[in-house]
Amino acid sequence: MTSVLTSVPFDLVRDTSLIPFSLWTTHGQEASVLAKAELPHLRAWLSQARRVDVQVDAVQAPLLATLSPPHERAWAQAVGWPVTDGCLPWAVRAAAEHGLTVTPAQIDDAHQAPAQPSAWAFITLCNWHVSNGQVTLGDPAYLQLDDATDATLFQAMQSFFAEDGIVLHPYKPGQWLAQSPLLAALPTASLDRVIGRNIDPWLVGSQGTSEQLSPAAKLLRRLQNEMQMLLYTHPVNEGRSLTINSFWIHGTGALPEAQPTRQEPVVVHTLRQSALQQDLIGWLDAWQQVDAQVIAPMLARVAAGTPQRLVLCGEHEFHVYDSAKPSLWQRLRTHLAPTSLDTVLAVAPLKD
Repeated sequence: MTSVLTSVPFDLVRDTSLIPFSLWTTHGQEASVLAKAELPHLRAWLSQARRVDVQVDAVQAPLLATLSPPHERAWAQAVGWPVTDGCLPWAVRAAAEHGLTVTPAQIDDAHQAPAQPSAWAFITLCNWHVSNGQVTLGDPAYLQLDDATDATLFQAMQSFFAEDGIVLHPYKPGQWLAQSPLLAALPTASLDRVIGRNIDPWLVGSQGTSEQLSPAAKLLRRLQNEMQMLLYTHPVNEGRSLTINSFWIHGTGALPEAQPTRQEPVVVHTLRQSALQQDLIGWLDAWQQVDAQVIAPMLARVAAGTPQRLVLCGEHEFHVYDSAKPSLWQRLRTHLAPTSLDTVLAVAPLKD
C-alpha cells in the first residue's frame, strides 16, 4: 500500500464516518454520470472540508489488489490495529464480543506445556457458481439461511473440522467462528474482495505456488473439498434455487497485545450491495440515502462545533477528509465553480 499524501493518523479528536464502496471505479463514460449526481450535502461538505490523506493499493501481481479491501484497512487504522494484509483480526474481535475466550491458558493441562496461541477465523457458508470453467463466489446474503438450516449444517460439518483440530462456534446463520492454532498468521481474502469474482486467485494460499502452500492452507483446501462433497448430496439443498455448496474462510489475524483506546468509526454499509452488483444507478440511489442520513448530520455537527472526519473508500483506495473552516478563496471558488462530483467519487482502475 502506498500513500499519495502524507499519511494522517486516525485519532480521538474527530468523530469518523467511514463509507465502504463510496468511490466508483470508472470505465468508459461513467464519470459523466457521477458529475450530475444530486448529492447536495456531500457538495456542501466538500466546500468546507480538506482532503488530508489518500492511500492507494500497490499493484500486487497476480492479484492486482490487496486481500483486505481499503475500507477494512481504514477501519483497522481507525481502531489502532497494525495493518497486515489479509490478517485483520475481525474474527477474534467477534469471538470476544460473543463472549468466547480468545486468550489461551498459559499451561496446557494435558501436557503441562505452554499452550498454543489461540487464533480465529470466520467460516461463511456460500455458493460457488461454476460457469464456463470458472468458479465465482456468490454473495452469501442471497442464501437467506434460517436458524434451522444453519443448525443442521453446523451439526453435519463440525466433526470434520474437529478432526483437523478446528473448533467451530455458532455465530449467526450462515457464518461460524473457527478456533485453531492453524489459523495463526494465515492471510485470507475478505469476502468483500472476492464476491462476484473468480475464486482461484483468492483461495487461501493462492498468493504463492502450489509447492509453497503452507500446511494450514493445504489442510483448509482439503477441508473445502470434503465439505463440497458433503454438501452436494445434503438434504438441506433439496428444493433450494441457490445451493449451499462450500464455505469461505476469512477474518484471520491476531489482536495486538496492547490495544489503544480508540473511538470506533461509524461504518456505513448502505452502498455495499449495489457496488458489488456493479449497479451504478442503484449505487447513486443509495448515495442519496447516505447523503441525507449520514452527510447531513455530519454537517450539523460541524456547525455545532464538533470536528468531523469522512473516509470515502473504493475498490483500490481510500480518501480521508477533515472538516475545516473554509478560507475566503475556497468559499469564492466554491461559489463560482462548484465541485464536480466526478472528481471526488470517480477513481481509475489499477494498472500494471
